[in-house]
Amino acid sequence: MNIQSLSVCVPAKRCINDCKFCCSKMHTADYKDNFTDICSYSYYSDDMRKRLTYARENGCNTCMLTGNNEPQQNKEFLRVFSEVNKTLPNPFLNIEMQTSGAFISPEFMDFFKNSVGLTTVAISVACLDDDASNRDMIRTRDDDLCLKDLCREIKKRNMNLRICLNMNDGILAHHSYTPESIVSLCRELEADQITFRALWSSEEDTDQGRWIAEHVTEKTTDFIKALKTDVKKVGKYLDTLEYGADRYDYYGFSVVVDEDSMSQGTNKTAVKYLILRPDGHLYSKWDSKASLIF
Repeated sequence: MNIQSLSVCVPAKRCINDCKFCCSKMHTADYKDNFTDICSYSYYSDDMRKRLTYARENGCNTCMLTGNNEPQQNKEFLRVFSEVNKTLPNPFLNIEMQTSGAFISPEFMDFFKNSVGLTTVAISVACLDDDASNRDMIRTRDDDLCLKDLCREIKKRNMNLRICLNMNDGILAHHSYTPESIVSLCRELEADQITFRALWSSEEDTDQGRWIAEHVTEKTTDFIKALKTDVKKVGKYLDTLEYGADRYDYYGFSVVVDEDSMSQGTNKTAVKYLILRPDGHLYSKWDSKASLIF
């Protein structure tokens, strides 16, 4: 089994953001929260250990801290994860976190690096060149969220910085909608990697799906098509990720164009994600409880 990454869903009662394009709100399968409904995480730590070990023994090298909320909302869970990971025969060394950056202080960044062992921070961005627009699209309560300040703190701690662009017509508010503009802004932020993520929308009628239909028009779909062509033409092929996406050196950045963020592809020899849900079980699909592994 080829596995790109293990996604560990960090539980919380409610997300501090309310992203207008949130994929979690577009699929409604409920997973019992066995981690926060009990007094002690230690009760389920053995379940976590078995799933982490399973992923490592099947060749998974990357662990992504993520979920239906912001991982930084649950510091105690992150402590337990770190303790369990350290007990594995072969612990995860490459630990990433997907976040908007909301309410992450410098002290919290120190905790991520020194206590959790975080190596890469993947910043989820809805608008790259206007903080107010970015905050509006992710509907965060953090009125002080500033990409430049956040990225500075990440690089100060020598962690890898990935900018994950949730592609929509407003990804750039004050610059021309071109690869050159995006690359220039990411260079100012000292990013190491860029992921261009096509937004996923379910077939159900949801507020998020309607927002995507309105804000992901031909302007964005044509941009992604042109970008793929330019990346292959100008960039240098680096390698192919486990799930089949090609990675390129594009103007000095590690670049991936992700058009299958929900793992809907039909690659029969690889699993894009293993997902450890708050119920303590392992799944292979974000939108299907039937994808239970154990």
